[in-house]
Amino acid sequence: MVRVESAMNVNRHMVWFMQANGKYSFWEVALEINIASPMPVLSLENVTIRTKNRLCFAGTNWRMYEGEQWALIGPTGSGKSIFVKALSGQLPVVQGQIVNFFDGTPEGRPYLQRGEIILVSVETQRDVLQQHAGFHQARWQSLAGDETPTVSAFFDGPDVDDRVTYDFDPMKPDAATRAVRRAQAVELLGISNLLDRKLIHLSNGEGRKVLLAHALMQSPELLILDDPFSGLDAASRETLKNSLTAILESGQQRLLLVAAREDEIPQGITHVLGIADHQIVTQGPKTEVCGSSFARGVFKTGSTPARETIHLPAVEWSALPPGSPLIEFHNVRVKYQGVQVLKDISWTMRQGEHWAIRGPNGAGKSTLLSLILADNPQAYANEVKIFGRQRGSGESIWDIKRHIGWVAPEIHMYYPNRVDCRAVVSSGIFDSVGLFNTVTPVQADMAEQWMQVMGINALADRLFQEISIGEQRLVLLARALVKQPRLLILDEPCQGLDAFHRGRILHVLDELCRQTPVSLLYVTHHLDDLPRSVTRVLHLEQGRMRAVE
Repeated sequence: MVRVESAMNVNRHMVWFMQANGKYSFWEVALEINIASPMPVLSLENVTIRTKNRLCFAGTNWRMYEGEQWALIGPTGSGKSIFVKALSGQLPVVQGQIVNFFDGTPEGRPYLQRGEIILVSVETQRDVLQQHAGFHQARWQSLAGDETPTVSAFFDGPDVDDRVTYDFDPMKPDAATRAVRRAQAVELLGISNLLDRKLIHLSNGEGRKVLLAHALMQSPELLILDDPFSGLDAASRETLKNSLTAILESGQQRLLLVAAREDEIPQGITHVLGIADHQIVTQGPKTEVCGSSFARGVFKTGSTPARETIHLPAVEWSALPPGSPLIEFHNVRVKYQGVQVLKDISWTMRQGEHWAIRGPNGAGKSTLLSLILADNPQAYANEVKIFGRQRGSGESIWDIKRHIGWVAPEIHMYYPNRVDCRAVVSSGIFDSVGLFNTVTPVQADMAEQWMQVMGINALADRLFQEISIGEQRLVLLARALVKQPRLLILDEPCQGLDAFHRGRILHVLDELCRQTPVSLLYVTHHLDDLPRSVTRVLHLEQGRMRAVE
């Protein structure tokens, strides 16, 4: 016979046992606390966070308990990335403290051991890439990145499990355990075909899957995934969601997932935290929070305002006569290290047409765009014409770029952080990554007008690195438009944005196509992110044209 009683005002329990002689004895155990109330895992106690010269999340309190798995939601620019950076120790706490209970003690500790919390985000991917390539075109250069590791070498190299000699940890996994973890992560994310590829030669979506596998291999106390579905095709999103569901249901990994869309929240997430204006505004069980008006405002496209008329700057737009070829490919082939990336692509896009390029991760979409953008030298070995001129016939890359505006993960990864957003937008006038020219008053006014069109004029004086990833994409879109290009190339411009800002971008693009002669070339993995103006679709698969609609 066993009787359990809770001791008054202490977090211990008295377990009474009846012995064979009929007398009782007791054993004080901490294990029983899990029966009455779960153990906390992480606790924010009256926390205020500093990011650069700003204070946010003033007086914030939040707890994550054992057995809970959380998702984090909120509008674009609400502070989600700031919050998870603070949890992972990447931003300072200037008031209160963040206490973790990873060591199992009731009092916890306000510091992290190396590798206990791992954060995977767009910035993580950018940091890894910039270690091996200093400019966004490096992926397309035959000699650039010769020292870049393959995915397999990246998995085998140093990570947060590797500690310095004086920080010996008897719990560090041995080689056999690491090999098992690696095999499991590779299988979960379906990336065995990438193991021999170099990191800088991966597409944005492929790189994201590699980083997720790398994080899972390390089995942290808490894994934070900031918008992990960004850049993944539909099949990869489903694979990742199923993988996360399996991990959560097995109880193998604690998880905090920052989600941009409701359908990205996997089964096994038990609780949701809602953030707006750098404050926690709601929290609770998943069904409760996801059914709230707050979540509907974040997730539902219908939450966007009426499609009002967008007043674009009254300026002259560059354009060729209607029907003139803008892009002409004839049997284009591109190969890297024995891998055929594009195979016999013959395709023409004409002035006034609006195209989408669809295809899974690794289909060759980014490579095709690099030939158009004059970033890939293999254009000279192919029959590629841009604006009616054969590549290699005497034009400079700047002659081409002058008439193209573009937004893509590559430029986002490599754009300098320590520059204000007004300068980022103005740099589009000069096709520079960074602003190195003097801006005239007329040019400065044009930058201001495009920021107003995108609804981001309040960000003008903020540093690019201080704003959210979603806000950065809006700034880069204004940068692409500031010179009124004849061809606008957008590669996943809505990644990580809430429903309101996705809707605004699509509306601006539709008005742009209606009011100006610009031609649009648009890449997305989400059909609901396609502007209405797009009427033609090029489907790529494994480097080949599978269909033209």
